[in-house]
Amino acid sequence: MKVRDIMTKDLTSCEKDVSVRELIFIFDSARVSNMPIVDEEDKVIGFISEKDVIRACLPGYFDMLHTASFIPDMNQISKKLAQIADDPVENYMKHDMIVVNEEDDDLQAAEIIIRKNIKNLPVIDKYGRLVGKVKRIDLLRHLL
Repeated sequence: MKVRDIMTKDLTSCEKDVSVRELIFIFDSARVSNMPIVDEEDKVIGFISEKDVIRACLPGYFDMLHTASFIPDMNQISKKLAQIADDPVENYMKHDMIVVNEEDDDLQAAEIIIRKNIKNLPVIDKYGRLVGKVKRIDLLRHLL
């Protein structure tokens, strides 16, 4: 079976010039925790998650944390978030994202999701445009 047969046709995405503030609103409204970044032609050019935004609030220091108890003051995150709120998501997105083509076999998507521990995998067409995503639940539904 092909990826196009099991994917969710969810085109929730944003462009690289969307602000962090707008991104948080989109995450909340769409009830997603990550999304692809697309250009004007809907070609996938990056990926961003809630975790990326949190990392941006505590650069360098975040990697040293093992638990939240090491954060001296939650106001630090709040202050930093206020400072970056109007920055474009391009500043914090990942450029080395993993995607799958809608013509790929479903087994390829499953392998990527399992091996890379990915919650959802952007699906592109032959032109690199976003056409949906494969989520873990899509795989489970397909297997059932």
